Amino acid sequence: RATHARSRWMVPALFAVLLLAAGQLGWKALQEVANVPIKQVSVNGDFRFLDKARVEEIMLPHLGTGYFMVDLPRIRDELRALPLVHEVTVRRAWPDRLLVFITEQVPVLRFGEQGYLNPYGEVFEPGAPLADTGLPLVDGPPGSGKLLLGRFDEFTEMLEPTGLRIRSLLLDGKHAWRMELSNGCVVLLGRRDVPNKARMLASLLSGEWAGEHERISRIDMRYSNGVAVVWEGTPGRSGNAGVAAATGRP
Repeated sequence: RATHARSRWMVPALFAVLLLAAGQLGWKALQEVANVPIKQVSVNGDFRFLDKARVEEIMLPHLGTGYFMVDLPRIRDELRALPLVHEVTVRRAWPDRLLVFITEQVPVLRFGEQGYLNPYGEVFEPGAPLADTGLPLVDGPPGSGKLLLGRFDEFTEMLEPTGLRIRSLLLDGKHAWRMELSNGCVVLLGRRDVPNKARMLASLLSGEWAGEHERISRIDMRYSNGVAVVWEGTPGRSGNAGVAAATGRP
């Protein structure tokens, strides 16, 4: 009976010892894995303006950090702080690598003196002018980026039959719109019924005024039932300016 009793408690005790030993071995193995140093960083993305060397400079201090000890959120925050970075993904790759995926900001329009708009109408400032963009200029009050981008696309489509492009589109503090075209003509659209005025402008420039683009200096469409036009010279002459006045009030 005594032998039988001893065997009854020895089996669980032996199992507990084995389990503890396995746990210690597992913990030791986990510590070893956690302490495997990061040896490689792979930076992926199509960069037109972003300085890849600056990205590598941010990543350098994280080399040698343990595989599970590396601070991924911190790396993401540091990279997102770069002015030309739009989105960042960072992940580990066994056994000793970090994979970094960066989406660069894509400028589609200049915004004000130092900023740019991306395709989502978000404003970003790169810290220095971007070279060789040749982008049109838009400007407006804070928070107007999406509205400016939407209006620019809308007006560009309307003006396509005219062959003219928008050089600048401005929205002032009183919500009045002003546009400069590629022929140098300044267009005042005012505050009210702006889309319809833009359609009328496109109709005139592609129809009645199709052959007069270079003579038109200024178009004032702030009138309720007419348009005022400033003409530069007459056909075959230079130096003379004429004004076609409209009826109605601006």
